Amino acid sequence: MKTTEIQLNLLTIPLPERAARFVTDGVERGKSVDWFDFVASDYAVVYTLLSALQRGRFCEWGSGLGVVTGLAEMLGYSATGVEIHEPLVQASRELLAEHGLQSSIECGDYHERADAAELYFTYCWPNRVVRTTERFHEIAPPGSRLLIYYGPADIRWIPRDRERSGKFDAERG
Repeated sequence: MKTTEIQLNLLTIPLPERAARFVTDGVERGKSVDWFDFVASDYAVVYTLLSALQRGRFCEWGSGLGVVTGLAEMLGYSATGVEIHEPLVQASRELLAEHGLQSSIECGDYHERADAAELYFTYCWPNRVVRTTERFHEIAPPGSRLLIYYGPADIRWIPRDRERSGKFDAERG
């Protein structure tokens, strides 16, 4: 499997006031959502990372409350989130709307969808990483990238080769 670790040896940048209010609101709302395995990203780390990358179409797989999707929009990405749990979808749509954001949050399983983007982001459970990476290689446009968040100090970058098409072959890498 082709992965490149992104070393986060830089200090996180401070969140602008609007982004900080959005994150704070999202974290507070997260406390009231009944979803047994919901774990939030370190939003300051994700914001720092996204701010350093080229803007384009962004798709968050497993978008939870839509905070990363909203931060991506604030940074100038055309952002979409995909979440399987309907209460999180509704809560994220409300959060985004209340903060004047236009990103869409779609209800569904990203393993069954084919959303085209230049940048995909996910914080998936360890037992789903291989399938998620395979799905990325199946449907992502050539030249796109998948960022897998394992934790604030471990975010891995997987490129979608420009010349390869079709299903990812783990033996070829």
